[in-house]
Amino acid sequence: MRPLLRDLAPAAVADLMTGLGQPAYRADQVRSWLFAHGAVDWEETTNLPRALREALAADHDLAGLAPAERQRSQDGTRKFLFTLRDGDAVESVIIPMENHATFCVSSQVGCAMACSFCATARGGLLRQLTAGEILEQVQRLRRDLEQDPLPGDPTRAFNVVFMGMGEPLDNVAGVFAAIRAMTDEAGLGMSARRITISTSGHAAGLRALAELEVPVGLTLSVNSCDPGLRKKLMPVPGRTPLEESLALAEAHADRIHRPATVAYVLIDGVNDGDAEARSLAELVRHRPFKINLIPMNRIDDRFGPPPADRVLGFQAALADRGVRSTIRISGGEDIDAACGQLRRKRA
Repeated sequence: MRPLLRDLAPAAVADLMTGLGQPAYRADQVRSWLFAHGAVDWEETTNLPRALREALAADHDLAGLAPAERQRSQDGTRKFLFTLRDGDAVESVIIPMENHATFCVSSQVGCAMACSFCATARGGLLRQLTAGEILEQVQRLRRDLEQDPLPGDPTRAFNVVFMGMGEPLDNVAGVFAAIRAMTDEAGLGMSARRITISTSGHAAGLRALAELEVPVGLTLSVNSCDPGLRKKLMPVPGRTPLEESLALAEAHADRIHRPATVAYVLIDGVNDGDAEARSLAELVRHRPFKINLIPMNRIDDRFGPPPADRVLGFQAALADRGVRSTIRISGGEDIDAACGQLRRKRA
């Protein structure tokens, strides 16, 4: 496959134009089409000379994704399946929030973390997504929101979370390059406060995050404080001692002066007991963490969400020990809501 033009960092576009013998202002025009407008067809780039379009198209592809399916839930959640140029597919989601939309994007085709409750992990890891493929997800979701605004706020801002298919810190090259382009004024011009990486605790990736100059938010998926159970639920992340992952997350929170989020997926009869709540409270107390409790999105008969009273009981057990938490209700329950589910169904 030819490289994606969107894989280029915004600054590298100027070098490309110089190499093609183009005047300096052409770089601004190309960057505008790539990032501000999110062009995916050469015919959209109307102010570029046809000879330049042909020269660019000879060596680069403009689009890396093709829409394959769009589902819309009664609660407003929108789920997208995009076909990649090699024939595989990734998922992205628009989640309506109270004051903004959240774009949930994928970082890999599949995942190597082997988490037993995740539909994506059951297919294994096929390949990394490039920075351009990640950026294009954001831009296609943005275009969808522009063409079909959420009710009540046609200019609603959006956040980006790397919480789709894949472990983002297992693809630091693609993810970090995409983040730099998102926050570059010549790219998407986003605030770093609107971007969050969600990780299962990839230790090498968490250490690499310390070298990323962009102060993005961090969510660490814990799901059990018991080493044996955590390793059973999350075989690959469970190999890293939880205390090590928490220490790295705490260091990141201190570095960017923003609390990290500890995500805890509640699974009926597995990790939702009072003893687990007590252990979680002890683990996070006096640390710069926020707790996000997430009732599991059912993907088959093996695992499911606890009943509502059990979820509230878990939250109350944390509160009794001085630890506040929020409950994130999973959206899109009337569609293929769980990450990787739509791709598996299509396959």
